[in-house]
Amino acid sequence: MKGRNIIPIILSAIAIIMLLLIVDAVTVSSQLIDTNNNLIDQEVFPHDRVIDVKITIDEEDYTYMVEHAMEEEYVVADIDYNGYQYQDVGIRPKGNSSLKHVASSNDETKRFSLKVNFDYYVDEQNLYGISKINLNNIFSDPSMMAEYLSYDMLDTLGAEASRTTYAALYINDVYFGLYLAVEQVDESFLEDRFGNATGELYKPEMGAGSDLKYISDDPDDYSLEVENGVSTNDKAIINFMKVIQEGSDLETVLHVDSFLKYLAVSTVTVHLDAYQGGMYHNYYLYHHNGRFEWITWDLNMSFNGFPKGGTDEQAVAFLIDEPVSGAMDNYPLIKAIFDNEAYMERYHGYITTLLNDYLDEHTITNKVTNTYEMIKEYVRTDTTAFYTFEEFEEAVFSDTDLVNYGLLDFIDKRVSNVRQQLDGTIPSTNNGQGNAGGKNNRGGKAGGPPMGQDGQGKPLMGQRQDGENPQADADGNPMKNRGNKAMKPNMQDGSIPEDMKTDRMQQGMNPDKMQEGMDPNRMPEGRSPQDMKNKFPEGMPGNMHEQEEAMDETTFFVNLGLICAGILGMFIFIRIIKKK
Repeated sequence: MKGRNIIPIILSAIAIIMLLLIVDAVTVSSQLIDTNNNLIDQEVFPHDRVIDVKITIDEEDYTYMVEHAMEEEYVVADIDYNGYQYQDVGIRPKGNSSLKHVASSNDETKRFSLKVNFDYYVDEQNLYGISKINLNNIFSDPSMMAEYLSYDMLDTLGAEASRTTYAALYINDVYFGLYLAVEQVDESFLEDRFGNATGELYKPEMGAGSDLKYISDDPDDYSLEVENGVSTNDKAIINFMKVIQEGSDLETVLHVDSFLKYLAVSTVTVHLDAYQGGMYHNYYLYHHNGRFEWITWDLNMSFNGFPKGGTDEQAVAFLIDEPVSGAMDNYPLIKAIFDNEAYMERYHGYITTLLNDYLDEHTITNKVTNTYEMIKEYVRTDTTAFYTFEEFEEAVFSDTDLVNYGLLDFIDKRVSNVRQQLDGTIPSTNNGQGNAGGKNNRGGKAGGPPMGQDGQGKPLMGQRQDGENPQADADGNPMKNRGNKAMKPNMQDGSIPEDMKTDRMQQGMNPDKMQEGMDPNRMPEGRSPQDMKNKFPEGMPGNMHEQEEAMDETTFFVNLGLICAGILGMFIFIRIIKKK
């Protein structure tokens, strides 16, 4: 009898032990996931240092890539990304205006932006789950910080945006300069942010429908194309635009806050190379769980870097409640958003968060100064940059408004103006007529390389439409420093807080959330995608795929354990009932 009474106790003890093992397995699994995310921030996109990216490429392949840059064809190369070495990755030029500018220049050293595709030749080769990274040449930004800071601002608001890091790029052991590495919005990105990549991913490019105006129910009336190779659900994207036109139930087709976060950052920084600037591009739409997610892209023209006419004062006073170039009627999504008071309130809340946190005077000065200290030596020795080192310093620290504003000066003036618009001291609307826009006021040369000059003042193919030399004054004289007072890099200016004069790089900056165009005849023997298909990738120990398989295996055993525990519990319960 006593033996029978002890059986339930033994079984109960076994059940408890199994449950403890299950809890432990879940904890280990959770820690593994956290570790991977932390490693991406620390090793792939750190914000406390400049990483080295070294590309080794056959000279013949490199020459071919440069000479056919506009075709954006991949060539094979090896890469050392911050110490993680991979063979047989795809490399190609990328860009729009920057690509055209570099391709048409006479510089011997072609400073192209590059796309690195880890799994173009080797299936599923990746860097901690990331398959593509863009190496941006920091075009049209003498401050070298606009895109870096803007993505960081999006992160502050919790937006699903690309991660970034500064990279010293070497090609065949030659230093090519300071680049910005930017995470690609692709299947890997979607899996990481949304848990799947099964929805349609659109990247509008100024074609029919990119302004999100409803035309008709006929898909042929739109030029939007799916980027990620899934079956197109034309009805969803057309219905999205129809709901925008009707102005009701917007939340049913759009994750509104994903758009509001973009709009807050873009408006505060006067980023007009975007939807709200009438360009109707530089954004993605991802169809997820029945609604579209807005994903921001390409921010190098933020902080008033995109020439759209108007004066310096108009750029600083860019209207926050009509944050568009031209009439509001040309922007159906923004108009629909602003017709809803609740959305407006949330939008103002995101702007306020940026002003009080990220763009607080002490915080942003500290962040810009730390970034300057982190990258200055790389900029100083960068012989391919679009701007000189002196123009870089001027673009960051200029504190005069004689001609244009440096980065910190523009931020100071812009933040003050936006606060006044928020509290009603000055107008935030213009009877639906929007803004005239800014005119590239970030310091350095007015207009910069995009307007037809390189960093040394040499003319390039393609001048401004008005035919003027952007580096000459009204009398045709070169405009180098233009009398701008630059805040010296040694930070001895008395206007800087005492605690800002020390080098804080030891503390580090807060980190972030810490097969196109290939000519098979150009591929070296044995290195075509088919040849490389079964080749195991060299690089970091433990491919992310292996880690994912290990986690899937852990999940299987956790689920199996839960089932066993449940059966055992039922068995004990039945035994106790029979005893009674």
